[in-house]
Amino acid sequence: MDSRISQQEARATAKLSAFGSIKSSLADFRDKLEVMKDLDQFLSRRATASNIEYFSVTAGNDALPASYSLEVVQLAQAQKLTSTAFTDSDTAVGTGTLTLTIGTTSANIEITEENNTLAGIQEAINAAPDNPGVAATIVNADSGSYLILTAESTGAANGITVTQAGGDGGLSALEYDPGMGLTALTESIAAQDALIRIDGFDVGSDTNSFSGAIPGVAIDIFQQTSGATETIKVENDTEAVRDLMDDFVESYNQLIETFDNITSYDAETEVAAALVGDSTIRSIRDQLRRELSVAVNNPNLPFSMLRDVGIEVQLDGKMQINDDEVSDVLASEFTKLGQLFADDSGYATRLFDLTDSFLDADGIIEARTKGLTDTIDGLADDRTALTERLASLETRLLRQFNALDSLLAQLSSTSNFLTQQLNNLPGYTNPGQSG
Repeated sequence: MDSRISQQEARATAKLSAFGSIKSSLADFRDKLEVMKDLDQFLSRRATASNIEYFSVTAGNDALPASYSLEVVQLAQAQKLTSTAFTDSDTAVGTGTLTLTIGTTSANIEITEENNTLAGIQEAINAAPDNPGVAATIVNADSGSYLILTAESTGAANGITVTQAGGDGGLSALEYDPGMGLTALTESIAAQDALIRIDGFDVGSDTNSFSGAIPGVAIDIFQQTSGATETIKVENDTEAVRDLMDDFVESYNQLIETFDNITSYDAETEVAAALVGDSTIRSIRDQLRRELSVAVNNPNLPFSMLRDVGIEVQLDGKMQINDDEVSDVLASEFTKLGQLFADDSGYATRLFDLTDSFLDADGIIEARTKGLTDTIDGLADDRTALTERLASLETRLLRQFNALDSLLAQLSSTSNFLTQQLNNLPGYTNPGQSG
């Protein structure tokens, strides 16, 4: 009985494991399809820069294939202001209200006798909660200590002005507002916008990044080209789309291989796989084959079947890509190829919906795995019940054995008693004493 339960449990466990394998392969295939049913994935563009020392470029799907000339005229800069030399960072500068302004944003910083040193002013500026975007640092040089104010953002609109009011007037040593004739601080780096020239047209930016100058193309500049002209090239990213198709074919073939492994039968060894002849697996495989044989319903496309773009289903059920045919389609129909997969009736869309239904919590795979799990649990209960019955039988047999043993002991005692009484009868001669 226990052997039969073990055999049934082993068969159910093997089937459950096989369904786990097909579930994993289906999930991987579904993940690939989910990517492919997004049409944007088939419209990838690739942008290249002729010299990456000067700039880099990236292209979005809305970029159009074209070539552009680019000159980096100047880089964006953040303004930097430097004070005159002070004896050291503990030197008292002055008291009053120091006002820092960038654009229309200002901060009034109170400087008292408690923080009127160069170091104290630096700390007060950096700690100001309404700091408009100015970083204060100190450089201790051989010639003295210098307070340096640097705008945190690049661009001409992010220039710094510094004014002071009240107090002892010592903060005038830190004023900077050229429009008002205040230049106690020295501008070591000017606030400056970046400027590039695309096909001869000037394009400015307050940072070294440009977005929208060429629709769909982002440009980051690193260095001036000093009057030289470089090139931006935007192309269809055929490699990315080919990778999508390769992933699709590879994942589908892995799924077919899994089907074969769990439904195979070796005639020589007469060994059958766990799900040989299983109706659920046969149904899943047949439905997938059926979807692959249905054409895409889009009269605007020059193709409607996978074989039209170089993907053939072979006799063993697996797919194979014809490199030359796929390359031709990518070269001639790049913008339309994705619709074969991502349209409402496209292969990726239909196959995704189908595989998702297989993997659904209420799908056929879940139903089968739940049934097998219940079977295994039931067999475990049967084994427990069998163990309990065997234990009960053992207890009963042991009780019977003990009773029999006790009876035999009583009979042995009675036998000894009778023998003794017979030996004591008059005229009885013990056979062992004759002769």
